[in-house]
Amino acid sequence: MYLLKFGKIYFWGLQQFLAMFDAAVASLEAFFKNHSWAQELASILPLSALVEFIDLPRKLHVFDLVGAIPLWSWPVTPTGSLLLLSEKSTEQSCCLDRFGSSLSLICRDGRYGDQYPAASPETTRLCLSSRRTVLIPNLHKNMHPGSEKRRVQNLEVVRVSRFQSPSQCLSRSYYTISIAGWVILFGTVVLSFVMRCYLAFGFLLVVPLTGSVIYLAYGCNPRPLLVDDASSYNRLVITASHMNQMDWKVFYGESSIVNSLLNRPLHSERPAVWSFTHHALRHFLRALILCQWALAIAAASMKGLDAYLVTFWVIMCILSHVYLLPPKSAARNWITHFAGIHLERYQSQLSSRRALLNTIIALNPDTFPWDGATQKEDRTRFHEGGLKWMDPILKPGPDRSRWEKASRIAMKNEAASTAEERDSLSTETDKTYGKEYWYKFISEGILMARRIRHGAKLTGRFVGGNSQWD
Repeated sequence: MYLLKFGKIYFWGLQQFLAMFDAAVASLEAFFKNHSWAQELASILPLSALVEFIDLPRKLHVFDLVGAIPLWSWPVTPTGSLLLLSEKSTEQSCCLDRFGSSLSLICRDGRYGDQYPAASPETTRLCLSSRRTVLIPNLHKNMHPGSEKRRVQNLEVVRVSRFQSPSQCLSRSYYTISIAGWVILFGTVVLSFVMRCYLAFGFLLVVPLTGSVIYLAYGCNPRPLLVDDASSYNRLVITASHMNQMDWKVFYGESSIVNSLLNRPLHSERPAVWSFTHHALRHFLRALILCQWALAIAAASMKGLDAYLVTFWVIMCILSHVYLLPPKSAARNWITHFAGIHLERYQSQLSSRRALLNTIIALNPDTFPWDGATQKEDRTRFHEGGLKWMDPILKPGPDRSRWEKASRIAMKNEAASTAEERDSLSTETDKTYGKEYWYKFISEGILMARRIRHGAKLTGRFVGGNSQWD
């Protein structure tokens, strides 16, 4: 008896709700018919959102690096489809690390002077962008206002160290956002079906199916470093876009991980030769991308609620990529939890190119040879090859030889302790080199190197050791 009454009340309430919902849908349809601007907006939004605002190359790069992009966030633009289905998509490097896909990064080895392009330039930039910069001010007289015109050089020192036990798992925020996205997608799919927006319903089903096929065709585990063996020596590597640059980066840290980050490609588990299954998945992916665009164009041409629902989901995917799961967040997750590398950035400025070079010479742990008998640096001469990294910036010659000798004497005497007070280094060097235009920049470089060593806690030649200059 009570169950029968409850059933009648339930069905009556359901009928009332459906009637109210149908009335709301009918009022929306009438709104579109009576307002032409809403129809015109509906015809523009889906296609403009798909074409203009989806950064698929960077998303693919993160996917190649970390192997994790939510399956529900894969609307694909025409340009993105060309990138996904091109022959380059089968290469071992991450998307934007491939030659010609991003700005190259030239590296100069501080020990041997070797020059090479960075193996993973865009990955390196993303990892650096995920870290904050600490400013180390230049207090030398050369930087004071009112001095002569300066060719200011920006120097960023990146301290590279190793995590002892990386977690090898994605962050909690990734899983939280991924689950929330699935919940919102399910609600939007149900809403589109109830509102009889079948074009939007089909689009919302095709997008996660596209993501699933992309994962099956190209998915891989997060990439580890190719070589992660421990080393007891530090290495300095200078990087710039070109050798006449005004913005320079110096990577300083354990030689094995510095070389693995800059010189060696990241390890890839993708097979060198693709199977029949992979080729079949590529054809299926091509069909799904065409289906996405057919449904988006059809929704735009109908100028109704379908277009707004399609636009809503495309914007959801864009927002998740730009704000919720940005590339730099994925890069931070990768370098911390999978590569096991800790980066610290320290920014400073130098008044001239010579001051920059003096700073790098003083920071380089391989500038002087190591005397095994005394267990100290031999500061009476430079290490063979220790200054070759400088050759493309400042060619060898008589003037450079005089400057190198003056710099070596200044570092040997540790005269930088008075550099904040005056330009003079010592009586000996004042008499011999005091009239040279580059003389005043030596003290600035040595001073800034000391400040950077203390601020960044650089450990000198050996990992975990003390700086030889302290």
